[in-house]
Amino acid sequence: MTIKYTVKWKKTNFSDIIDVRSPAEFKEDHISGSINLPVLNNEQRVDIGTIYKKESPFKAKKIGASLVSNNISKHLKKVLISKPGNWKPLIYCWRGGQRSKAFATVLSEIGWQVTILKGGYKTYRSAINNEINKLTKTSRFIVLKGPTGCAKTKILELLKKQGLSVLNLEELASHKGSLLGEIPNKKQPSQKLFESKIFASLNDLKNKKKIFIESESSKIGNLFLPQIVLNKIKTSQAIEINANLDQRIKFLLNDYSKYIREENSFLELFKHAKNKVSSKTINNWLKLYKNKNWYKLAHYLIVDYYDPLYTHNLNKKNNKIISKYVLSSLTNKSLKKFCIELESKLK
Repeated sequence: MTIKYTVKWKKTNFSDIIDVRSPAEFKEDHISGSINLPVLNNEQRVDIGTIYKKESPFKAKKIGASLVSNNISKHLKKVLISKPGNWKPLIYCWRGGQRSKAFATVLSEIGWQVTILKGGYKTYRSAINNEINKLTKTSRFIVLKGPTGCAKTKILELLKKQGLSVLNLEELASHKGSLLGEIPNKKQPSQKLFESKIFASLNDLKNKKKIFIESESSKIGNLFLPQIVLNKIKTSQAIEINANLDQRIKFLLNDYSKYIREENSFLELFKHAKNKVSSKTINNWLKLYKNKNWYKLAHYLIVDYYDPLYTHNLNKKNNKIISKYVLSSLTNKSLKKFCIELESKLK
């Protein structure tokens, strides 16, 4: 079977997309929906590269061919053994070179119609920003905005459960977007993978009439929002959500329960606020933390840090507020009721 070449990489055109790069390369970023069947694992890739540079390209290719053949054989026996005759995979590596060709040659000789992504991952990567720009321009965002502790992310999650279209950037970034936003036992993706996730989500939502999204700053944890997405958030129609201070404190205490349980967990995080608040403020937080006065600590985090930051960022945004809500309760039951009412009002 003749191997085909293409620069189109969307999964709708193929049975599967196979990334034959090493697991480390795949982890950093990959085409959404692709599966990783490496022809060289992380260690093998490094070893072959070292032999190529320090000893001999010929020796490196000879040893590499042996390793690649063995790894392809393993994939055929396990993952690919059940694939039917009409299976049509797209294969890519870093540049669409030797790793792709090696895998594609074996599969095509079996009788499968194989296509190689011309230019490999680099072709995909060079297109991502343009794709995000196009999709963002044609999307209609409804922005949820309001001070920290008003359950905006929870509301997004509930709206999604109701079947509404939601772009949850904090979920994609594996971070809650605040001073204490790290998610336990979960690292943030690379910047490249974050952008790939944004593209995949926007692409899934491209025909929706409206997309609910939370107001965000330029960074979520260590990750930067694409500028066009940030600009769209700043200028789209918005729903303003607020709640009284006591309700917000209780909501934050529940949200920060992991920090309360873990000894010294707040201390490192307080350091991130040093350029925003005074030493006196930090010392007051530390005192409350050491005394385990969680309610007062949450109170002062809101008053000293979150609310001034929110007010400052308001000046950088130009949203048209289409509705305002002051929620009397932030319990799950109350939030579910609010989301049902919100959906009904926006129909």
